[in-house]
Amino acid sequence: MNESLKKSLLKIGGQHLQIKENPKSKEKKRKKTFIEIVDNIKILHQRADDLHREFGIDTTYYEDNHYKIIEQLIVEHYGYTAAEAVFWWIYDAVDPREEDYHIEEEISGKKHIVRSTTQLYNTLKKLKLFKPKEDQ
Repeated sequence: MNESLKKSLLKIGGQHLQIKENPKSKEKKRKKTFIEIVDNIKILHQRADDLHREFGIDTTYYEDNHYKIIEQLIVEHYGYTAAEAVFWWIYDAVDPREEDYHIEEEISGKKHIVRSTTQLYNTLKKLKLFKPKEDQ
């Protein structure tokens, strides 16, 4: 919830007013944040690959520790299984419009096609691969 809106409501209702965000709104925020994070990391990774391929500039030494930190935070926040899928999407799914990428269920073998970060999120959620949410 927007902090300024929350403050305004508290002024009107008093300090004992409890404001709770709608679960759908929270889920929308989680999804939006996930997509923004993954898309931005994917863009950064692609930019580094382009620099190396086009100009021979290897930024690995400079970026390596940054990626380690980011990856650790992703594992901590989303869980190991979801993080594996995120890293696969960032580093291996080069052009989802050109080639079909999928997540395969271990038990049933069912394949879920993933062509966008939104589909990645929806598939991970559907398969319950995210780390259980802690109440915030």
